[in-house]
Amino acid sequence: MKTALKIFKKLLLLTAVLVTIGVLYVNLYPTFGDSPNAESMDKIQQSTHFDGEHFQNLIPTNATSIGMAQGKRKIDRLGLTMNFIFPPKGKNPDKPLITKKLNSLNNGEFVWLGHSTVLFKTNNTTIITDPIFHNASPIPFLVEPFEMTNTPKVADLPFIDVVLISHDHYDHLDYQGIKQMNAKVGHFYVPLGVKAHLLRWGVANEKVTEYDWYEGVNFNHVQFVFAPSRHFSGRGIFNHRQTLWGSWAIIAPKLKAYFSGDGGYSPEFVKIGQRFGGFDIAFMEDGAYNESWKDVHMLPEQTAQASIDIQTKVVLPIHWGKFDLATHKWNEPVQRIAKALQKYNDKVLEQDKIKLVTPRIGEIFDLNKLPQFEWWEE
Repeated sequence: MKTALKIFKKLLLLTAVLVTIGVLYVNLYPTFGDSPNAESMDKIQQSTHFDGEHFQNLIPTNATSIGMAQGKRKIDRLGLTMNFIFPPKGKNPDKPLITKKLNSLNNGEFVWLGHSTVLFKTNNTTIITDPIFHNASPIPFLVEPFEMTNTPKVADLPFIDVVLISHDHYDHLDYQGIKQMNAKVGHFYVPLGVKAHLLRWGVANEKVTEYDWYEGVNFNHVQFVFAPSRHFSGRGIFNHRQTLWGSWAIIAPKLKAYFSGDGGYSPEFVKIGQRFGGFDIAFMEDGAYNESWKDVHMLPEQTAQASIDIQTKVVLPIHWGKFDLATHKWNEPVQRIAKALQKYNDKVLEQDKIKLVTPRIGEIFDLNKLPQFEWWEE
């Protein structure tokens, strides 16, 4: 009995030590970001999407994290873990992806840098979405990017007038990347609550502006509007859904673009399309999905439907091709959305068809010359 009690006390002490180390790690390691200050909290409290403790989606959303259940189906955590530790053949690329070295952009040009990072220029304004250049985890050396022949680097970036952030998850808000690119950024537009992270990382207060859904700003005759998505947020253990998430509409004199951020399918896509009168191009989430968490990450067929809903002419699939974040094969997202859009295009008039643009990472394109080569089949 005494031996069992001693073992129990030692285990209790070990648990306490590990918990203490974990809490200290979360609070002291800057990648976790920070909590909103009084000014930000005042804005958060005024939001109709904040219930006093958490931000809420516009419609009921079952799975707000991989670790939760959706309906009656429990996610196989062990199977999921084994899938990441021992990925089956074909899940990840078997050789370095052939990518292009980043060159300077002209007005009307776009370049996908992998995952949800798109760099583009319109009306002499250079814009980048969710810039991520390092691993997508708070733990170093976990969730590293796939090998590439020309890996995009912060050093290759031009001066960025506007950085658009959709939410604060690690595969969208890159601590090291933000610190490295801060000196070459004019302004950061972020969701409510996210400003605190950037302030902790050394970004000046006057360079960051927070927005609620359907709030926006006009910069250099380009309008930026933060719009809803169906997702969640959080970088730490205890700050789940305490910062907002969303998408962005970019309206310029010669371009209307939409950046979906992350999220499950929602009727709001129809409203967004109606509100802005459609788009010339949409950067649409298409990857890191699973039937068990489709409430917060669209399946490719849903991405195709969302693209129809927002009335876009061109779709650039994003959120794929850079990280292993789900159980599907690395190139499955683009294969499935291509089939779904082809099925739609076969039924409609020529002027209503949606074009799928599939550049290599780093390949510059414009709306008059869309790369559509199936490079992922090489």
